[in-house]
Amino acid sequence: MSDIHILLSTRSQTTYQLGGAFRIGTGQLYEAYDQHGQRYWVKYVAAHDEAAIARLRYEAIILGKLQHNGIIRLLDRGRNKQAFFLVLAPAHGRSLADIAGSKPIPVHTALNIAIQLTDVLNYLHGQGIICRTLTPASLYLDHLGRITLIDLSDTWDEISPPRTGDLIINASYLSPEEAGGAVAERRSDIYVYGILLFELLAGHPPFQSANRGDLALQHLLTPPPNLEDLRPDVPTDLAAIVRRCLAKSPGQRYNNTLVLQEALNRIGKAEAEPLPELQPTITPWRWLRRQTNQSVSHTMEGSES
Repeated sequence: MSDIHILLSTRSQTTYQLGGAFRIGTGQLYEAYDQHGQRYWVKYVAAHDEAAIARLRYEAIILGKLQHNGIIRLLDRGRNKQAFFLVLAPAHGRSLADIAGSKPIPVHTALNIAIQLTDVLNYLHGQGIICRTLTPASLYLDHLGRITLIDLSDTWDEISPPRTGDLIINASYLSPEEAGGAVAERRSDIYVYGILLFELLAGHPPFQSANRGDLALQHLLTPPPNLEDLRPDVPTDLAAIVRRCLAKSPGQRYNNTLVLQEALNRIGKAEAEPLPELQPTITPWRWLRRQTNQSVSHTMEGSES
């Protein structure tokens, strides 16, 4: 439970009552309700922490630019003596971390998520935004199979200078470029996308260690495990896509997310179950018309006789 229980936005004159918290990787979100009973998520940092405020304000600026069904929406923000806070539209469903746990998910589900996520990344890149990291905890999946990216706290805007000392907290989801001290670029997102897809299919990330430095070296030097050895039912073409996403050199990955999406769509069409072949039948309305015509014909014959 938060030490802060009520936040007032002077921008909207809305009061938010805070409830339980849950973790989303780099921070926490709080369940909240306004004075009318409307539900929200709130993310806040203490008012005295200027560095944290700068990071959260940067996130707010980025969120304010975005309008995509697969990305969480910023609704309000404010600052008072207690905190600087963002008010977000709650995502439906549950996080992929909760759904999958440490187990592989069905191939068709992973493929559906993967195709949607390429659309999200393509939109972000079109807005000049680099995602930098993707984790199962940062993505929600609803009952209709639709995803929502709920955590953009590590994102960078390409038109702004990179923030110095801004490290990815979870080194399991780190591109080789950033592991080597370089600045992330769009193809870095394709790498961390490959890590996420590998984890959804295998039940764990390709590289594992409790030591951040060891993980960084694995991202830089160690080839990823063969996905088909870990999960024989994964289509060969899908395993090849994951392998290409996880190439150490950006130049060996897909050039952009549109090309990646096209490759996934081809697999999606190939994996789709064919519709059952329909046998030629008489539709009910045709049957009814035939029966009616026969009845009329018999009636006319009876009256003539």
